[in-house]
Amino acid sequence: MEPPENFDFPFQPYPIQHDFMRCLYDVIENKKLGIFESPTGTGKSLSIICGAIRWLKDHNAHEREFFRTKIEDLEAEKTKISSKSTDWLSTQSQEIEITRQVNELKIQQNKIMAYDKKIENLKKKKHEIQKKKFTKSEMVVEKEKNDEDEDIVLDINIENEEEEQDEEEDKYKSTKIFICSRTHSQLSQFVGEILKSPFGKDVRVASLASRQNYCINPSVSKLKNNSLINETCLDKQKKTNKSKTDSDGRAVKKQKGAGSKCPYYKQTTIEDLKDLTLTEVQDVEDLVKNGRQLNACPYYSSRLAAEDAEVILVPYNTILHKATREANGIDLKDNVIIIDEAHNLLEAMAQMHNSELSYSQIVQGLLQVKCYKQRFNTRFSAPNLLSINQLIFVITKLQQLLDESSETNTNTFTVENFVLTAKIDNYNMFKLVRFCKDSRIAQKVRSYALKYPFDQSIVETPVKKGVKDFLASIGNKKEQTVQTEKPPIAFSLSNPLLAIISFLESLTYSYSDGRIFIHTNKDKSKTKLQFLLLNPSQNFQDIVKYARSVIVAGGTMKPNEEFKNRLFINSGASSDRIVEFSCDHIIPPENILPIIVTGGPNKDKLLFNYENRMSMGDSIKRVIQEACKTVPGGIVIFFPSYNYENWVWQQIKDFPFGRPIFREPQDSGSVDAVLKSYSDAILKSNNHSALLLSVVGGKLSEGLNFSDDLGRCVIVVGLPYANIMAPDLKEKMMYLDKLEGSGAGKKFYEALCMKAVNQSIGRAVRHKNDYATILLLDERYNRTLTKNALPDWIKRSLKTFTFQETFRNIEQFFRERKP
Repeated sequence: MEPPENFDFPFQPYPIQHDFMRCLYDVIENKKLGIFESPTGTGKSLSIICGAIRWLKDHNAHEREFFRTKIEDLEAEKTKISSKSTDWLSTQSQEIEITRQVNELKIQQNKIMAYDKKIENLKKKKHEIQKKKFTKSEMVVEKEKNDEDEDIVLDINIENEEEEQDEEEDKYKSTKIFICSRTHSQLSQFVGEILKSPFGKDVRVASLASRQNYCINPSVSKLKNNSLINETCLDKQKKTNKSKTDSDGRAVKKQKGAGSKCPYYKQTTIEDLKDLTLTEVQDVEDLVKNGRQLNACPYYSSRLAAEDAEVILVPYNTILHKATREANGIDLKDNVIIIDEAHNLLEAMAQMHNSELSYSQIVQGLLQVKCYKQRFNTRFSAPNLLSINQLIFVITKLQQLLDESSETNTNTFTVENFVLTAKIDNYNMFKLVRFCKDSRIAQKVRSYALKYPFDQSIVETPVKKGVKDFLASIGNKKEQTVQTEKPPIAFSLSNPLLAIISFLESLTYSYSDGRIFIHTNKDKSKTKLQFLLLNPSQNFQDIVKYARSVIVAGGTMKPNEEFKNRLFINSGASSDRIVEFSCDHIIPPENILPIIVTGGPNKDKLLFNYENRMSMGDSIKRVIQEACKTVPGGIVIFFPSYNYENWVWQQIKDFPFGRPIFREPQDSGSVDAVLKSYSDAILKSNNHSALLLSVVGGKLSEGLNFSDDLGRCVIVVGLPYANIMAPDLKEKMMYLDKLEGSGAGKKFYEALCMKAVNQSIGRAVRHKNDYATILLLDERYNRTLTKNALPDWIKRSLKTFTFQETFRNIEQFFRERKP
């Protein structure tokens, strides 16, 4: 299929939006891999939605038309052969072959027709489900029976979950578009764009999120901790598998739904909510609201809805983390993956596969497993007991390794060297990790830990050997009963075994792709093991291999080579399959004034490196003072770190700038309140101006919109370089130098810094008629390499000025734009 000349759009698209959609359509149709750069404010999200959904609608129509015309052509050919041929044997042979082909095509066609009929029936059910929302069914809260030890004891062969897969093979699987972004708020914005688009009432959308976002059971959602919510949810829907007997010893037939303790986990209401999700576009908040009205679990409804959805919105890790992807039942084969806000994709992938394991988690996890084994020792099967003993041995070796040194130090190991040093090289980590996951031992041990108080003595008491020890134990019996009992050890609500299993899983990665750091300290609370994944592209291989097309998109994707080489080519893609698209900003060059400020108010150079930055307080104060005099509306200042922002705040907090000052909070829960206060100070107060202190890479540097008066000036103080002496960064740079050649590590280090700067710059100038000035405070921005790393729409208008020249130009810039 060729890209259409015109795309359905809520308004006349800009030329760059039209080009974006045409290229996107072509990339998906030809099964390519795309790197798309579209500056913030150019309507990237809407272009993605309209381009991708248009392709999907055309693809579905083309697929149905293909089967219809192919069957008609074959049947016409069959008629032609039988009427013209004189060779009976040849005719019969050809007719049999054509009949076989027609039958195969009809089987596929019938599956599609059955699927289409199912979707049509969904639309008819919508009114019926809406009525149920307002006639709330009585919620029956099933009394929780006392937990039995059978629920805690390992038994990984209870049921075979593969029986239902045969049925799934016979169903038609529609092509889906997975749209991924970093946060749920960014995904909610996509829902808004879908509703604005011409497809808002003619597309099936499902939003996948965690139980933490979706749970409406107050007794579970109040737990706050994500892993606890997951475990408690699974516990509350647990069904008793062992048969019950009555007083005469006869088996009692289980009632339907018995053991399903969560009142929202009911198949009928979950199905209703699923159907409603597929008939009207909803974001996470909408689904939660409807779930409460229908007494249905939004989490399981959304997962069911994903099976028949056309567009599925998911957070990064749901697609990129293989275990999470499989747990959500996501099938990549022949589907389209679009990853938005992908500028930090490689770092995000590495981060989600990195792991840390503290000394206290090792000690606590080891004690819990030992106590668990001690209690149920005689009830485990031989294979399970063997696996538990292996797990205990491995955890013990990790503890012994950390006990070897009490000096403050960091040692680096390859995975292979670490396994040998810890003396656990004789064990099959793949098998052990698989056992832990299949048996859900972490959840069972935690259930046991909460149910029974631990007594450390049961794992410390030596085993009695021989007659002598036996007689001694009898002799000491009375004495032992008089001794003061130790209080049971208290355990935190966190699950240390989950962290241990996550770390053991890290040991299954390719030996060359990871490094392990042993951080030792006199204070054992600071002693830990840390795994760093150096080559995250290995985890992207399945996505590149099985997906029809993969598109990574962002406002600033430079350097593109990072995505081309480290993401796609390292994942097994050929270079001819990769397509790059970049467009200019819709904002006229004269509407933006980006300035590199190299000198301070006293003609001193502005250099915010590690050595100088604490002596730059007066220069920053003067820059802010002049900006407040010349810039109307809002000024947003980005600092390289929270520590430096706090230091600057101490220097300027008592200075009268003539406008209120707001600071980025370090806790996510306060961000909305600070933003509202900042916005109100500009839009609703008499002063119509405010100052906001933020941090590069912080909560306000990505995904937020400081358009119009909310962001008339963005100031970036210094260059936010990471600590080059950090062990993990040093290893990453050395790895890249070795893999890609000398200098690759340095390029990575520079790119890491500039990607963060570019994201901060992109917070201002959000639409065609917007205007703003951007100040880059540091003479190092004037280096050729650093300037080249800035976005093209910044470079075309970039100026380099001293302090006095800067504010003369800013004053003129805003004077020309006075209403």
